[in-house]
Amino acid sequence: MLMVRENIEGERYHQLLELLVKHCDRFAFVERRDMMENEETRLAYIEDWTGDIQEDLIERKIQKRWVTTTLFGATAYVFYYHFNNRTKRFLKEQSRTLFDWVSPELPEDLMFYHQDTCMLAGCSHEGYFMVDEALWNTFSSS
Repeated sequence: MLMVRENIEGERYHQLLELLVKHCDRFAFVERRDMMENEETRLAYIEDWTGDIQEDLIERKIQKRWVTTTLFGATAYVFYYHFNNRTKRFLKEQSRTLFDWVSPELPEDLMFYHQDTCMLAGCSHEGYFMVDEALWNTFSSS
């Protein structure tokens, strides 16, 4: 995977999501438990916020590690969703850039998968994302 330090914004962000939906079958985002003021309240907020795509929720897992992050002494909820036209539309409506995904405004570390292979993983608060090289070459040349 390549590390890219470019925020994908506006129409390019929408184009990236269009490309990703053709190559990925699920996406995920992260809610760090150690950053929640009140876990029950925050989880209720996330459930309400994702109301339009609740039927696309695959699972919510407690994890210490994901593509861009390893936590020491803390855990996070990672929410996995089917990636389809409905969830793509949801992601487009929620932000205008790849790096908008920063808590508390939005969940963190937006990730996209093809089966078990991560194709793109953001780390917005650090200002980079990891991306499959072939996917990036396709996006860059469009």
